Amino acid sequence: MFDELREMIKKWKESPHVKEHSDESRFVLIALLKEGPLTLKELEEKSFLFVSQFGLENYRHTASRHHREEFNITTEIDRLMKDNMIVQTHEKYELTNKGKKMAVESAEMIEKGAQWIKKNVLNPSAAARNTVIADFFLAVMKLVVGLISGSVGLLADGADAAVDTVSASIVWVGMKMKRELIGTMVIIAMMGVTGVSIGYESVTKIIDVIYGTVEPMSKPYLVIGVEGIALLVAVFLCLYQGFVGKKYGSLALISQSIDSKNHIYVAAVVIVGAVFSIFGIYFVDAVIGVYISFKILKDGFGLSKEVISSARGEKIDFSKFELLFEKRWRMSTHDSFRFWVLYTLRECSLEKNELTTELEKTFKHTYIPILSEFEFTAAEGFDFEEGFDRLVQRFWMRIW
Repeated sequence: MFDELREMIKKWKESPHVKEHSDESRFVLIALLKEGPLTLKELEEKSFLFVSQFGLENYRHTASRHHREEFNITTEIDRLMKDNMIVQTHEKYELTNKGKKMAVESAEMIEKGAQWIKKNVLNPSAAARNTVIADFFLAVMKLVVGLISGSVGLLADGADAAVDTVSASIVWVGMKMKRELIGTMVIIAMMGVTGVSIGYESVTKIIDVIYGTVEPMSKPYLVIGVEGIALLVAVFLCLYQGFVGKKYGSLALISQSIDSKNHIYVAAVVIVGAVFSIFGIYFVDAVIGVYISFKILKDGFGLSKEVISSARGEKIDFSKFELLFEKRWRMSTHDSFRFWVLYTLRECSLEKNELTTELEKTFKHTYIPILSEFEFTAAEGFDFEEGFDRLVQRFWMRIW
């Protein structure tokens, strides 16, 4: 798996075109290779669609942070014409033989990369397997550091991570055997155990604090460091599992995503407890822990209802499972839809049904270099006909 990836990266780095031309230039070349001769306006629309998938403000912020120029299609076209990669014929740009050679090479590399990503990262079975690897890493890290430091808390946390590895393995095996529901039930059961365990430990600690029998946390700085890493891994897993789960309609991965979100809370509570313990305050994490316990149990109960519905053959509405940062990203992409509507209406007058048809065609069915290879679109799951009024209403609210 990784040998193939290393070979692709090596080939990409050794390509003379990588240093000679920017990613934006390759974007233009691939667009012309796949679509044939295009006008400046058509290329501008494709570049806008590419940028808008990530949100216009997000893209501008990233470009500014990395001290890069924003994607200027006319600048890239001028560079490519100067290098004899493209020529202009009757207001349309097309590839020269030199440009076609580079475009074919770039397209092949991107297609191979996309195939590798889809095979090893962006599919339910791969996501389940990668979760096992991540949980195993966390378990080993916590157990090793716990043994070296003698921290009982880290040893207990490491044992819990080991149990997570086992449950994640069951989910993975369940997917490979087409028994995804079994894996989902295991995750829900583990959430129940985690919720009850955290609740019990939190209440017990509060009682110990009241009676003055609580023991100080050993090596709090080490705990903060280890749990900080665990928190970052949990954030990544939550986003990763949730994205793949919603894309492919996998309740097991959605359950794992929610479980990872709960692990974020748990790690945060441990870190808060460690920080306050440095100053001799030992009850804060316990109080927060009681709340987290109820939240985990609530999530588990909600998922159990979805499992029952799925077992009855009912269709699950995956849109109600909101990922971390999804709301902000969705608002940003909706702003892109509104911007496109303004841009289109400036060019010509269209009725509502014509606009929704064009939105559907533009954001869901237009070829966009790189994104189309990865089968990624910000409009996935969005009904333009049903949501058009909300888009426009939000736009007028912003104006006023």
